[in-house]
Amino acid sequence: MSSSTPLTLKPATPTPAAKKAVPTRAQLAPWDFDYRSAPDGKDANLLIMFHGLGDTKAAFAGLGKQLNLPSTAVLSLQAPNVIPLLDGAYTWYNTFDPMFNPLPHPDPSPTLPALRKLLTTLITVLGWRAEQIHLFGWGQGGTMALELALAVGRTPLQFKLTVTEQSAQPKEVAVEAKRLGSAVSVCAGLESFPSAAIHAPTPVLWFMRSPKPQQETGLKRAFTTMEVAKGSGQGEDMPRGRPEWEPIMRFWGQVLARGDEGWKGDGEVYEVVKE
Repeated sequence: MSSSTPLTLKPATPTPAAKKAVPTRAQLAPWDFDYRSAPDGKDANLLIMFHGLGDTKAAFAGLGKQLNLPSTAVLSLQAPNVIPLLDGAYTWYNTFDPMFNPLPHPDPSPTLPALRKLLTTLITVLGWRAEQIHLFGWGQGGTMALELALAVGRTPLQFKLTVTEQSAQPKEVAVEAKRLGSAVSVCAGLESFPSAAIHAPTPVLWFMRSPKPQQETGLKRAFTTMEVAKGSGQGEDMPRGRPEWEPIMRFWGQVLARGDEGWKGDGEVYEVVKE
């Protein structure tokens, strides 16, 4: 009778983050994007930026550089759909009818499969972990970030990873991921208003200026952890000045990992070892 080698769990020792490979156009196709590695050379986090309606990737690529978050690479995506008759203007999903009147209930869901594929590629090909991936969006881009975090919580990403045990051949294991690092939405809520509690595990920060009780209720139903940051004045433009950026930076300070530490989520991280 053959005996199997017992496996045990032990707390994993955090290892310093290393610089990740820069993604190629072919790897992330069909997405158009700008990418910037972490300024300190320690890619412990990846911040995916979702620009607003009618904009391009360039503005948020510049914002990512200005933010200069430590140990954080930035991937600024360009929305996939061109707005007809508007040169250089893009949309994440159809927002207007043929007469350019705003749709009462836009549907972001057609864009989600391509974004889920993007996340899977970042994890399986480029070596990111789901909990290292953070989302940030403004306006329509904020809605897209929230919808993606909710979709992953509802239906986890499923993929296979190759693992190697000591003195054994590499093997593939099936993995699920339902929690991303975080999502921040500026002045935008969900379009898929949840009628019942879902409690997706990705932590969310919602920045807003004018009270929107219905949107807030929907977000609290959708996510287990949802913080509200209230700006001053009116309008739905980007945060203005230090007072409005401060709660966002404080939130990132809680959820972003440093280059010399590991997982910042709840609970311990363990590794499988042979006795």
